[in-house]
Formats: sequence, structure tokens, C-alpha cells
Amino acid sequence: MKPFTAIIVFSALLFSLAFGEATAASESILDRVRERGYVKCAIGNRLVGDTRIGETGYEGFFPEFCRVVALALFGDRNAVEMSPTLIRYGLQSVSEGEVDIYVSNVTWTFSRDMSLKLTPAAVLYYDGQGFMSHRGTVQGALAELSDATVCVSRATTTIGNLEDYIALHGLSWRVEAFESSQGRNDAFFSRRCDLLTTDRFALATMRSAAMDDPHNYVLHDEIISKEPLVAYVSTMDMMWGNVVRWAIFATILAEEKGITSENYRDHLESRDPVVRRLLGVDESPGSEAVGLSPYWARNVISGAGNYGEIFGRYLGEGSEMKMKRGANRLWKDGGLLYTPPFR
Repeated sequence: MKPFTAIIVFSALLFSLAFGEATAASESILDRVRERGYVKCAIGNRLVGDTRIGETGYEGFFPEFCRVVALALFGDRNAVEMSPTLIRYGLQSVSEGEVDIYVSNVTWTFSRDMSLKLTPAAVLYYDGQGFMSHRGTVQGALAELSDATVCVSRATTTIGNLEDYIALHGLSWRVEAFESSQGRNDAFFSRRCDLLTTDRFALATMRSAAMDDPHNYVLHDEIISKEPLVAYVSTMDMMWGNVVRWAIFATILAEEKGITSENYRDHLESRDPVVRRLLGVDESPGSEAVGLSPYWARNVISGAGNYGEIFGRYLGEGSEMKMKRGANRLWKDGGLLYTPPFR
């Protein structure tokens, strides 16, 4: 082979490799999910209360929103593969493209957005960091407890919030940090620690599932942080993030409009333009542009219910959690849940 010919062949090979890599890199997350036929969703690794194994696989408040996305895309709540994982690995798996979405009790923070190249699709639950103690351990306000040992997870925002709280109040508490939430919980329930701190959502879950008696544990009123718990997606495909975001918003808007999994058919004759667009009776501009069925939101509502139904089923009075809506009420009821215009 002549040198000039060799150069041409080598250049063509390099172009081919570069073009192939660029083509693979340009494939969107949304395209990959569609081609695969199901959503890869990382969830929390706490298989109690809000996340558990049911007859059809993982179920609970957070896993249900994996199914909400599957319903929006495929009309099938089971078109999803869920993998329980620690928070740090769940976030990393989204950042590296191993999964499409991470849905758990994970807090929206500046550093996660910036350093991990993640973005929150939507807030699923407005929470705050709190404390749980063994009954009889704390007399009075927590800030007046001069001596205590606190169990906390190491690779979360909670340890930073705890250290700030200790410094602010000049406390001499001892911090016991653990790599996993299971290690942290085991240490607390075996009384190695006086207090356990994490999101109140998680504390309520653990107390409800206590092996001895939930009444042996006190969930304190002190809230030391804002903890918006979100569905995290990658910044590499913002259109994928939009699909996840509006699938979640559909459940909130359905509750606002009084549409449930039981009565959605009654609303098909509604004169409300928003309801008609939401249920696919009238055209919803933008749905076709991303390949969504005209009935994608109707599939979400019929298959999973509205936000209030999901909350009630897994967290509310009808569940073992028996949690109050609090800040997670609709905006018109004094809460924080609110959707942009659906038009």
C-alpha cells in the first residue's frame, strides 16, 4: 500500500470511529428509553414503609412515580426496571447513564446539580431534617440536651446540617457517622445512639416499622433544614427531564381538578379546557413533538391515580405510615404543590 493511500485509509478509519462515537453520544436518553421499551429507575434501598416488595415488584410512594413515568411513555405501569441503591450510587448511576431516573428520599441541592450534572425533574415531597429519640431520653427541647450521641449517614446532606445545628447551639453531642442507612438504623435501635437524624419522612417510616413498638420512639418537632425530595435526571437530555417532570405534574393537576383513577371517565365530557387537554380529549400541544400518546396523562391517572391518591395509598391515614399532608397539600389548600400551566 502506498503511503498516500495508507494516510487516506487511516484518516477514513479515524473519521468512522469519531462519527460512530458522536452518533452514539447524540442518541438521547428519551430515544434510548423508547427503543428499550421500559424505564430504568433507581430507587431507595430501604425496603420498609415507603418502599417495599409487593405482588408486582417494588411498590411504595417513590417507586410509584417510576411507574407514573412508565405509564406516560408506554401506558404500562410495569414497563419499568427498578434497582434499590444507596443515595450516592443512585445519583452516580444517573450521572453516568446507567439508569434513567433516581427516585427516592434524595434532597435537591446546589452541589448535586453542579458537580454531578443532575437536575430535578420535580419535587415529589417537601420535607425537613428532624430527630427521633428513644422515649424518655429527651426532656424538653433538643437544643437543651447537653450530652447525646447522634447516629447519622455519612454521604448525605444530613451530616452537614447536623454539624451546623451542633455548632449553632454550642452542643457537645458526639456524632456517629455510618456509610449506610441500615448501619445507622441498626446502631440507633440497638441503643448505641440517643438520637437518630435524617429526613422526617424517613424517620416516620422507621418508627412505623419498628420491630418492638413504634410508641417507644419519639419523633421531635424540631426541623433544622429544608429538604425538597426530588426525582433526579441527567442534564444530558433536558427533553427527557421534561417528560418525567410533566408525568409527575399530571398527578398534581389531576388532584387539583378532582380527577381520580375511579372517576376520570366522568371528566371526558368536561367543558374545562385544561381537563380536556389533560385527558387527551382535545389536543395537547407538545405531546406529539416528543412522541407521547394523546392519552398519556389519562394513562397516568387511570393507572396510578392523582397525587392525593398516591399519597393516601402509601403515606396517609390509609397506610401504615399515617402521615399528614402538611406542606404537601395543594397550593389552594395552603400547601406547596403547584403546577405550571398545562397548555
